[in-house]
Amino acid sequence: MTWPEISIDDFPPERDDEPSSLRQDIIDELSDHFACALNRELLKNPDEQTAKQRVLNQFGDPIKIARQLWLEAMQEKIMSQRIMTGVSVVMALCGFIVVGLVWSMMKESQDFNARMMAQMAEIADRPEPVTTDAVNQQILKQLEQLNQNRTVEPDTVSVGMNQLSFQLVADDNDEKPPNKYVGTLTKIGDRSETFTLEAVSNGKGVLDYGKLPWGKYQLTLKSPWGEYHHQSVTVIPGRDTTQKIICPTEIPEVVSVRFHLDWPDGINTEDWFLICDFRNSSDGNRQVESSRLIHGEKWIYRQNWTEDKSGVYLINNENMIGVCPVNKDGEYEDIDLKQLALSSSTRMRQGKHVLPDLMLFQKKDLQNLAQMNRIPAFQSLNKSRTAAGSYSLQYRAMVGGATRFGGIEGNSFLIIPFQNHPPPWTQVKVRPEGGHTLYASGLELSKRLEFTAIKGEKNLWKIKLPDLKDYIIPKGTPGGGQGIF
Repeated sequence: MTWPEISIDDFPPERDDEPSSLRQDIIDELSDHFACALNRELLKNPDEQTAKQRVLNQFGDPIKIARQLWLEAMQEKIMSQRIMTGVSVVMALCGFIVVGLVWSMMKESQDFNARMMAQMAEIADRPEPVTTDAVNQQILKQLEQLNQNRTVEPDTVSVGMNQLSFQLVADDNDEKPPNKYVGTLTKIGDRSETFTLEAVSNGKGVLDYGKLPWGKYQLTLKSPWGEYHHQSVTVIPGRDTTQKIICPTEIPEVVSVRFHLDWPDGINTEDWFLICDFRNSSDGNRQVESSRLIHGEKWIYRQNWTEDKSGVYLINNENMIGVCPVNKDGEYEDIDLKQLALSSSTRMRQGKHVLPDLMLFQKKDLQNLAQMNRIPAFQSLNKSRTAAGSYSLQYRAMVGGATRFGGIEGNSFLIIPFQNHPPPWTQVKVRPEGGHTLYASGLELSKRLEFTAIKGEKNLWKIKLPDLKDYIIPKGTPGGGQGIF
């Protein structure tokens, strides 16, 4: 029997829009990773039960990990289905309201006609002659009385409906306003209240959504070249809303960026290389992201890794930069240093860049870089070295239920894979209190590594690498297990 025992029945109920092979692919991938980890542990300790327990301590419950991977793969489809359900409910409620209004108007019309017929019959039964003018005056008097006594039901459809529009203005004071900007507006609230509208700015730069219910909305404004801006909007009852948004008029330019690495003590820098992976995989897509401020408002530009060659760079001890090769799926490929072109700078979009992942490799290991694609996670210490957990390069996140890592936005991680125990940079082999010294293969940095590339400036990104002794796992650290090295 294979281990761990994961079956399709361990996943949430199957959905109609779920890919047929998704669950089996997840099971095969996790089983392969756990089996590899078990084999490594068996080399240290031949007791199979002990080895299995150590693997579980490192990675967590395989069923929970499988469910988490399934949920991340299906999240977009689930959210789309919920949005469509909300829109359908809103449309159905509007239909009921319209039917009620029509029925109310017909009822009032019938009552009015009945009163008019009764008045006409009363006038016709009078013995004295009645002139045409008298009849007309009596009808007008009756109509006036009916109008005074008539209770008009408010138009429930228009109650709380207010005009919402946006005026787009060019940031360079160009007389020509931004045109063909796409705005996606989403109502925030309960599922029954949520709906989404889309509008395109006209030749005057106006983005008009018509009359909408009061409440809170989220606007996502996207330029013709794909740069987008998020903004919250509140529609107040009884007040039309028009807001001005200053927009960029052209795509962020490409500028030259150089790197300067501050290497830690105790390492032969000529034998080591740093790989910087700028791609963001949190939404399932490997994208290179940059952002810039337009009059104090954040605009984000995302490009697929194929557009930026890779978004993965190799830097040596002389701060020379090369573009790391990746395959069509964005996976790492083996590097032949003889064929890798190095330069003193690289080209990046102007704006702020975030570097989520860094990896230290020895020169001899670069020819086996593709093996990184088959490693599910790396045991990593948090920035205060008080807890350890499994960090996944694929998902740019902690997996297996690890906690006490990062903040709301998350910090950068420095991974040192492919190292045997003990690591080559240290001579420490035994703890003072006895037993082997354990080393993590990853470390959460104290903050996110960020840099703003500015047009016309000498862009030099200085990166200080942490001390290698910080990778020693303190004794008794939660989640520390037996270490990777």
